[in-house]
Amino acid sequence: MIRRALDVLNERSGYREWLASAADSPLPGGSRWARTFGALTLALLLLEALTGAGLSAWYSPSATDAWASVHFIQFQVYGGWVVRGLHHLGGTLLIVVAVLHLLQVVVWGSYRAPRELTWISGVLAVLVVMIISHTGYLLPDDLRAYWATQVLLGIAGNQPGIGPVGQTLIQGGPAFGNTTLTHLYALHVLLAPGAAVVMVLVHLGLRSRTGASAPPELAEAQTPAASQGYWPQQLLKDLGMSAAVLVGLLAYVWQSHGVELGAPADPAIEYVARPEWYFYPVFQLRHWFTGSAEFIATTVLPGIATVALAALPFAYAWLSKRTPRARTLLAGAVFAGLAFTIALGAMTASADARDEKATKINQKAELMAHEAHRLAMIGVPVSGPIYLYQNDDQVWGARVWVRECATCHTDCSVKPFKGSPCLEGYATRTWLTKFLKNPASPHFFGNTKIDEMEPYKGDEPKARAIIEFLWAEGARPDADQALAAQGRIAFDKEGCESCHTVDGVGTGDAPDLKGWATEGWLKEFIRTPDASRFYGKPNEMDSFPHEKLSAAELTAVIAYLRAQTDAEAKFP
Repeated sequence: MIRRALDVLNERSGYREWLASAADSPLPGGSRWARTFGALTLALLLLEALTGAGLSAWYSPSATDAWASVHFIQFQVYGGWVVRGLHHLGGTLLIVVAVLHLLQVVVWGSYRAPRELTWISGVLAVLVVMIISHTGYLLPDDLRAYWATQVLLGIAGNQPGIGPVGQTLIQGGPAFGNTTLTHLYALHVLLAPGAAVVMVLVHLGLRSRTGASAPPELAEAQTPAASQGYWPQQLLKDLGMSAAVLVGLLAYVWQSHGVELGAPADPAIEYVARPEWYFYPVFQLRHWFTGSAEFIATTVLPGIATVALAALPFAYAWLSKRTPRARTLLAGAVFAGLAFTIALGAMTASADARDEKATKINQKAELMAHEAHRLAMIGVPVSGPIYLYQNDDQVWGARVWVRECATCHTDCSVKPFKGSPCLEGYATRTWLTKFLKNPASPHFFGNTKIDEMEPYKGDEPKARAIIEFLWAEGARPDADQALAAQGRIAFDKEGCESCHTVDGVGTGDAPDLKGWATEGWLKEFIRTPDASRFYGKPNEMDSFPHEKLSAAELTAVIAYLRAQTDAEAKFP
């Protein structure tokens, strides 16, 4: 019954003749492992199509849902992290293999007549694959993707003449939004793959028409005698190489647990964005061509390199009339260009590795990503993933802090420190100890006009008692009440009451310390730091009324401040 069905199918399609023709397709020089790069490229393209179809079944391209849908794939869809890892890392490997295939063609000189169009179609196919891969890099809408998209939009907008129109077309309006993601999604899953399918079919059709090329060591006179059919040796090599690479890729994805998902995109969160590694050379060139000349780095030079690569067959035709070493010279030029390109990318990678500030910024973003994933398991609000931080007051408070407070109260590790009082580890015993010893330090009041407080020079037991007294005023459950009582007595005897009151009223000379650093004290202080209970006329801190900081945001900031630990007071 199966044979009859296959016979009918063959009558209608002639597939047996096609298979026989493909199996008997002559391979000058016989089967070679070097010929497997083409088949491996096709295998990886098929993997990308299958895994991409699986991801698209769960992905939602919108500003409110993109990150949440990828998080759902990563953490809740059975095997979703494997599919996503295969898709992402498979795309990276696809570019590597495609470039290796091009290099093999260069080494063999397989771009020569009559294979000019085959070569050009292959070069264009690699470019389209790179576009597909990079647009997919932007779709998770996490911090890395968001800022990389901003870089892409900036490059588009900086092109002479058509820049503003191109940027508006990509982002779907005057600014980044829902339509930006839908445009990128359409480009990633429809337009660019469609172009890739066309280019690959054209490439295969031209390859079938011109036939396989001979290895460089095989003289033309030897070609007929040394030819061998595709079946079975080369087919087995192609299948073996593809299977080995795909199994290796799966093993790597399984061992590394796929690819990470960063914190949700948020323009208020600083992140040092980089494109995918294969765009590092262009990124480095942008450092050399800035401002209005940026398009030279992003368009002109890559365009020249692409045209030069596509023109290799014609360069060979001209050069071969002048020297018998034309193929070797052109191969050397291509490899030299590749080496220069790799060096450009390595410069970016090396600079990033040495950039401590960028590393610290991205490490903070990684910590935020872990918090985001934890909170997303509770549920992502329909208003968007950036609001999921409101599921935890301390996490939400840290974000509000970055937005409203970090401009003045900068990172305490910055050297030289020029900000307002450092609040990392704020109100902890360690923070208080360092503050009492040197209140005029740049990390406290040294950069402000409120620097008249004298350092405490009493003995250590009294200092510890005063610190415990202040700690207990903050309604800390672990406060040593007996030691705090001693601290209250020392507070008066050491003259602290000459400036500070503890009656809840204050004089404006120095902050009143009754309930210091409790939620109630902090609420009143943040709202009105210039009140007589706090700094009065010498105050330099902005006030934060309700219209500037909502009640929920204020509560969150206070939760963040009160959650500081001794370990976070790392400043000198």
